[in-house]
Amino acid sequence: MSFDYAAQRAETERLWAEMSAAHDLPETGLLDLHFEAGDAADATEFIGWLEDAGFDVEHYPADEDEPEAIEAQSSEMTLSPETIHAQERRCTEVALRHGFRPVGWGFMPA
Repeated sequence: MSFDYAAQRAETERLWAEMSAAHDLPETGLLDLHFEAGDAADATEFIGWLEDAGFDVEHYPADEDEPEAIEAQSSEMTLSPETIHAQERRCTEVALRHGFRPVGWGFMPA
């Protein structure tokens, strides 16, 4: 499956600029990455990789209204468009191999 990492980076930079214009953003925080399952998704393997990479993971099984989803939270890190996209890309590469796709990110101050 091909994925447009340049578009992902551009969207991260756009969102950061939009948020920065409206708020004083923290220098450090906990990054939350969100993924949804596609066909033949393997949550067990993806969750295992995320945990081995140091993320806290929440798994949400599919229900009648929502697809299966995974939320991964980093440890405290520097927040910037570059650091967010680096984590986003690294996790997206693995997510795609396990049948998940990225659907967004957020953060909270540490």
